[in-house]
Amino acid sequence: MGACVGGQLLSTRAMAALLDYTISALLRRLDAEPEPALTMAFPPDWDPYFRPTMSVLEVYHFGTQHFDHHRRQLTL
Repeated sequence: MGACVGGQLLSTRAMAALLDYTISALLRRLDAEPEPALTMAFPPDWDPYFRPTMSVLEVYHFGTQHFDHHRRQLTL
C-alpha cells in the first residue's frame, strides 16, 4: 500500500532522492559498526555454503555460491 501511495505523492525525482538518501544512511551505519557486530548465526545443516557464523561479506557471497551450485547441477 505504501509503495502505491508513494508513487502517487512523490515524483520520480523525489523517489530517487529518497532512495539515495536511504542507501547512504544505511552505508554510513554499516561503516560505523565494529566487525564483530556484523556476524550472524546460520544453521549449517540448511545449506552446504552456510557456516555457523557468517560475516556480512560471506552472507552476500552466499547468493552467488548458491546460484553457481545450481547452475553446475543444471549443466551436467
